[in-house]
Order: sequence, then C-alpha cells, then structure tokens
Amino acid sequence: MAPAASMRLSLLACALVLPQVAVAQQDYAHQMESLAQRHAGDMRGAARHDPEGAQREAMAQQMLNDMLRDVGAMLDHGSATAKEAAIARLLQMAVQTSSGSMFHPTTFRNAAIRSGVVPKIIVLMRDGSDHAKYLGAGALQALALDDPTTTLDNGHQAAICQMGAVPVLVAMLKQGAAGRAAARSEGVYEFLQTSAASALGTLAEAEQCRRSIVQAGAVEPLVAIAMFGSDQTKLAAIGALDMLQFNAADVKAQVSSAGANSLLKGLTQYGSDVLRESAADVLAGLNAPARALSVEQRGEAVKELRLRNIERREQLMEQARILYGGVRTPFKITNPEARSQQLDVEYMLG
Repeated sequence: MAPAASMRLSLLACALVLPQVAVAQQDYAHQMESLAQRHAGDMRGAARHDPEGAQREAMAQQMLNDMLRDVGAMLDHGSATAKEAAIARLLQMAVQTSSGSMFHPTTFRNAAIRSGVVPKIIVLMRDGSDHAKYLGAGALQALALDDPTTTLDNGHQAAICQMGAVPVLVAMLKQGAAGRAAARSEGVYEFLQTSAASALGTLAEAEQCRRSIVQAGAVEPLVAIAMFGSDQTKLAAIGALDMLQFNAADVKAQVSSAGANSLLKGLTQYGSDVLRESAADVLAGLNAPARALSVEQRGEAVKELRLRNIERREQLMEQARILYGGVRTPFKITNPEARSQQLDVEYMLG
C-alpha cells in the first residue's frame, strides 16, 4: 500500500496523568524543539537558494496557524453544531495533508498539537453529543498518525494521551456497550465503539499510551466488542487488541484471560475473510513470546501492524461499498464544506 493511501483514515480539559508523564512531556518538548530547529534550518537553507519559495512557505505557515486558530475559536465560542463542524473541518484537514495538501502531514500535526485544539476536543467529547464524540475520536486518531514514510515517533500520540484522551475514549467503549439496547435502532453505539477502538489502536503505538490504555480498563470492552459488534466494529477492536498485546507479556495474559483466545479461534473459522486473517494474526501474536526490541525495531514493527490493520479496514469497507453501497453513519454531516466529500467523512472513521 502506498504511504499516502495508508494515511487516509479508512476510517477519523487535560486529565491527571501517570507519574512517568512528566518525563515523557520533557522528551516530547525536546523532540518537538529538535524537529522545529531542523525544520527552521531547512527553511533557512532553502531561503538562500529560493527566496520566493521561503516566502511561500511563510505564507503557508501563517495560513495553517490561522486555520487552526479559527477551529479553536469555534470550539471555544461556537454553538454545539458549530463545534461539531469545527471538529469535522479539522479531521478533513488532517486527512487531506496526505493527499495533495500544501502542508506536510508532520508539519500539520505539530501545529495542531501546539495550537491547543486537542484539549478542547477532549472536553467536547466528554460533555457533548454522540456526534461530537464520534467526530472527536476520528480527529484524535488522525492527529495521532505519524508520517508513514518513516518510523520516527513524532510524539503526537504521547502528547494526545497526556492531554487526557484515553479515559474519554475508553468511556466511549463502555458507553456504547451500556447504551446498546437504547441505541440499537440507529446503530449509534457501534459507530461510537468503532471510532473509539480505532483511535485507541492508533494511540497504542506509543508505549506510554499503551500502558495508559491498558490501565484504563480497555481490554475487556474491546474483547466484548470484538465478540458482539458488526464486522467493522469487530475489526477495529481486533486491531486495537493487536497493538495493545504486541510484545507485552502482561497484556497478552490479560487479553487471554478476558476470553480473547476462544473468540479469535471462532473468528478464524466463521468470520469473513478479512476477519479470519486479522483474528489469526492476533492469535499468533498472543502465543508469541515477548522479545527484547530496540526503539527502532519496535517502531518498525508497530508501523507494519498499523499498515496491515489499515489495509484490512479498507478491504472491509470496499466490500461494503460493493455489496451495500457503502457504510452510512447515523449522523448528519454538519460541515457544509464537507458535503461534496461526504463519503470521505463517513468512511475515514471506520
């Protein structure tokens, strides 16, 4: 799969954090500063050879900052509908950075993390409507995805977790299960679970996020979702479990004790082709011993897991397009500018 295609999500108030977060925050700040200095150095070098290019770069950076400032202002002062539209706009911008946007994916995510919009999205997910939760989970996932052309960890996942995303996303998993009967007629709960599971699976690429997700109690609801959800929801839950258990003996044991082994064995026999492949891979991972990996080796391995999971989500959605004309959410698109790209908004949260 092309790196740009993998970045298209086939889909997509700070909280108290663990003691190790202070160190992680320092590491993240140092990493962001290094990236910024390297970027600035590149721009100074480019300016000497291409003054007009440097001017265009400065204009693009100002445009990006203005766009993010507008999103933040809408999240602060807009109506409920306007806030949802702002999140949808941010989600679109994140996806478009990998398909012809003037902004590099990492540049956009660095700016978005620094802009302060993430804590505002998390607050809206906690206190807002189901639609806000759904869009918010997709936006967090989109911002958490690193540049697929490299295994470099740009710190986006760790930063989002530090801002309080994990408890809200895990609550969405549990809320969906609790509200199943009431929401069954519209299928709202499955879309909440799918978007939350997909976001958690992306965040779990970062080791500190993985620990936070497990400690927040995500394993049992993910296993339950993989057992009772739609194929799309099952696949998102399986993908999250796959990332959580990767090379972690304690999580492997927790996933197994939650009943995942019998579930996965059943899916390898009775699920769709895509689910059978995914279940077989996770089952193999659960039975594989943990290994000592360097940071670079782990980065390469989780990147391969991510690309594999994204490819399978795309395969499942392509089947839905062929058989049923697509997967339609129970939510309306609140951003008028998104109307012409309605399919993207609906599919990228899968």
